[in-house]
Amino acid sequence: MVNGISTLLFSLEMDWVLVWLTAKLLGHRTTTLRITLAASVGLLPTLWVLLRQNLYAVPWELGLVWPLVMMAVAFKGLARRFWLKGLVLFYAMSLLAGGLMNAGLSWLRLYSPGFPGWVDWALLAPAALIVLGLWMPTRRVRQLVGREAYGEIELELQKRVLRLPVLWDSGNELTDAKTRRPVVIVEMAAALDWIPGDLLPWILAVHRQETDVRPPELWQDRASGVPFHTINGQGVLPAVPVDRARGQYNDRWHAMVPQMVAFAPGRITRDHSYHALATPKSLIHYPNERVGA
Repeated sequence: MVNGISTLLFSLEMDWVLVWLTAKLLGHRTTTLRITLAASVGLLPTLWVLLRQNLYAVPWELGLVWPLVMMAVAFKGLARRFWLKGLVLFYAMSLLAGGLMNAGLSWLRLYSPGFPGWVDWALLAPAALIVLGLWMPTRRVRQLVGREAYGEIELELQKRVLRLPVLWDSGNELTDAKTRRPVVIVEMAAALDWIPGDLLPWILAVHRQETDVRPPELWQDRASGVPFHTINGQGVLPAVPVDRARGQYNDRWHAMVPQMVAFAPGRITRDHSYHALATPKSLIHYPNERVGA
């Protein structure tokens, strides 16, 4: 009974660390609650093996794909094209964890034969994985899996803050002709509760391509329509200046040059992997220096 409980606790601990490390390497934002729920789901095959008292009670095919179920719980909104890469990262971290445990056990037996072995698998291996996760070159890993250009953006308008996943698109050269500010494109649905109420009728009118509509009186000197051209067509997006903007790029938050935010009437991506589009040239890394993709 004691061995069964300790096995379950160890499985829960290692699954939690592995899911956290996979999320960090993918650069996907999640919550501690979701990671804990995913680790609890990962506990089910181990529990079934203990209940049946048969090491082969869980088919190997199910064991191989079970991390995908854990990822579905932990990584809300992860694009489909990153699922296989995330699974490969999970497997790689699992192999690394096994190597660390074997190395730890060998070291303990050689230099500290009286030291309890449970310290290795319960403390040393998870701690080593966490340290590796903190120091691992995540930027290079995200380049390999195609996640480097993803981050988050935080926009403030009238003391209200909007935080969204963003794609840093170096090809986005959209600027406001009046203020010469770079333009962040945001999905209207993702910012609906953040937009000031007096702006909504004007924004909706611009989306309907009405040409004789003007912004509210308080916004006439600031709001404007930004023309855009894409391979799918052209049009005008309603845009307003934000009071403050900052962006997360490669796990670091940077201030941004003054921005305009334009509201797109529909989705800007099919897989919901981001809800905003911005240029990395707007990120201020150091004074008089900007970050480029």
